[in-house]
Amino acid sequence: MNEKIKTVVFTVAVTAVFVFLVSGVNALLSDRIVANRTVARQKVILNLFGLAKTDSKLTNSEIPELFKTKTIRIATEKPAREIYRLNSSDSQLYVIGFSGQGFWDNISGYLAIDAAAATISGLEFTSHGETPGLGGRISEPEFKARFTNKKFGDAASPTRFRLVAEGSASRPDEIDGITGATGTSGAVEKILNSTIANFLELHKGGKLQ
Repeated sequence: MNEKIKTVVFTVAVTAVFVFLVSGVNALLSDRIVANRTVARQKVILNLFGLAKTDSKLTNSEIPELFKTKTIRIATEKPAREIYRLNSSDSQLYVIGFSGQGFWDNISGYLAIDAAAATISGLEFTSHGETPGLGGRISEPEFKARFTNKKFGDAASPTRFRLVAEGSASRPDEIDGITGATGTSGAVEKILNSTIANFLELHKGGKLQ
């Protein structure tokens, strides 16, 4: 009986030590983790502005300073949105954060809009839980490229474009979706249309200066 108690006590003690060590390491690295996430987000935004390509030799220590000097965050309310523009009075290029329910989980990312040309300049997904090989293909460069230079115009309808069956897009307001991922395609369509509609409303109201 005593041997069993000793074994239980030893097991509990070892577990407690490991939990303590893991918690300690996590606490020590938490600031680094947050900093790395911030830098990754800033690099995505800079990339959409054409300032930090994915193959750029910029280091993680250089990105925050470049982000600070080259971009300005625009304060918005109802709904609050993460919107940036270049630190240049004549620029009409904006990067807008978006987030919404996907087929399985939340889909988040950033959309670049050229307000002067009324086109999508770029698109990047930063997090999602869609099925690999199906809905997860939204992260593939080939899919994101389908939105580049897509003109959305100033239509009365909040639906600026539609994701249709892959290979069937023929109209100006149609974009090829993903075969076998109708739910994800529909979610992306809804999220981005809502983002564009909100952006246009803020832009018309002169709230993006």
